Amino acid sequence: MLDPTSWRAPAAERRPELEALRAHPLFAPAAREAAAGIVATYRGNAVMNRLLNDRGRFILSMLVLALHYEPPGAGGGGLSAGRLKAEVAALRVCSPGRAVAMLGAFRLLGLVESLPAPGGDRRLKRLAPTARLLDLHRARWRHILAAMARLVPEGAAGLAHIDEPDFLAIYIDALIQPFREGWRLLDDVPELAPFADRDAGMVIALSLMEAGHDQPPVPITHLARRFGVSRSHVLGLLRAGEEAGLLRRPDSRGGALAEPALAAALQDFIAVAFLMQAQAVRRACAALGHAIPP
Repeated sequence: MLDPTSWRAPAAERRPELEALRAHPLFAPAAREAAAGIVATYRGNAVMNRLLNDRGRFILSMLVLALHYEPPGAGGGGLSAGRLKAEVAALRVCSPGRAVAMLGAFRLLGLVESLPAPGGDRRLKRLAPTARLLDLHRARWRHILAAMARLVPEGAAGLAHIDEPDFLAIYIDALIQPFREGWRLLDDVPELAPFADRDAGMVIALSLMEAGHDQPPVPITHLARRFGVSRSHVLGLLRAGEEAGLLRRPDSRGGALAEPALAAALQDFIAVAFLMQAQAVRRACAALGHAIPP
């Protein structure tokens, strides 16, 4: 498995790890299970579809968790608007202004709350993610870890400890580490560019992977309703994917089917997710003395 520092390395150095995972005889069903699980966390979930459905907002929400659940000794002072703005600016995730706007939306929807000022100093405005935000992410992690358990022992180990606060602090810090080191999804899977930065782009792509070639195209109206976006937005996504050779539209008025190129790119995406999760589980288990069975 990957060394924790390898996310700084060129993507070509990760190819052997990704290819080894994809060559596992159980990888294909595990990838389909993971894709279906990720899609299920968004299907009909207004909060996920509204606030966590593009890459920038997703990373921002992970930073909210990481700043709050900092491992002991990190000494950062927890989550605040100022710290979050500094993080997103340093990582070039989004503008500080957008981070503040997203925090406001998170608060309105009960995903972030204010904490009492330490020592009564009202200048120190501490924030904290609510259980609702953590549970949204934890549901997705559980799906991925359960699918991983087909292939590697870290999947079962992660499921066993995912509800433990001490484990979560180290695990979340490890999950955000690649982003802090400058890694981005398109480094490893550039083929997904038509989907990665668009609202609901990745879950729509994954839903096409879930459907497979032995079923009729998923209707545009169905995709729009499922993921809380407009029909015109879905149509734009499908056209971009078609132009990139990633999908085909048997009927210009209907939905789309994944081409082999999209299926391969999405399998790479799932393989990257498995590697990230395995690395985070190993780091947390090592720090806490939890054994990972062979």
